[in-house]
Amino acid sequence: MGIAALSSTSALLPVGGQWLIDVQARDLDGYADVAAPTATVTPPAGGVALPAVEAVGTGRYRATYTVDAPGRYIAQVATGGDAVYFAAYVTATTTTTGMPTTDDVADYLREGAASWDTADLTDALDAEAAAQRATCRVGAVYPDDLRQALLRRVQRNLAMRQLPLAVMQGDAELGPTMAPGRDPEVRRLEAPHRRLAVG
Repeated sequence: MGIAALSSTSALLPVGGQWLIDVQARDLDGYADVAAPTATVTPPAGGVALPAVEAVGTGRYRATYTVDAPGRYIAQVATGGDAVYFAAYVTATTTTTGMPTTDDVADYLREGAASWDTADLTDALDAEAAAQRATCRVGAVYPDDLRQALLRRVQRNLAMRQLPLAVMQGDAELGPTMAPGRDPEVRRLEAPHRRLAVG
């Protein structure tokens, strides 16, 4: 038996936002019910909170926690029996206009958003937010330049999904074949926040 805790919200939330912690329990045959998982959230100031975990389907559970102060929150999910444990985190920002949402991505794409369903937009946003965090310093307050860079990253990500692999020609300076992180506008906007390579 295995368990995974997947945050169904982005890694950055505005203060006052709700963190949805989705829990999936699986065995070799698919989803399976387990002893009720427990969730423990540690807020930035320390201490612990125990949000209720409710069943939302066979082997699927959800906890909801409202982030009430800026900083990093850590959730630990566990259940008895077959030794399952998982940790996830989210960072709360002090502004509601920081981290883009799926709706912001749709607005940015304008008429191009009609080509994608919400799941695709969310998937691209989550992937590019993770890629941005891997190369940039992202604090509790999400600045406008990183926001614009992330929206453009998502646009590049989606454009590349429509291309057959044989079309790829490396890091061209123009056209849809350029990887999101190599886009000149993305690099310009992210430059002040880039992590320094050591070694």
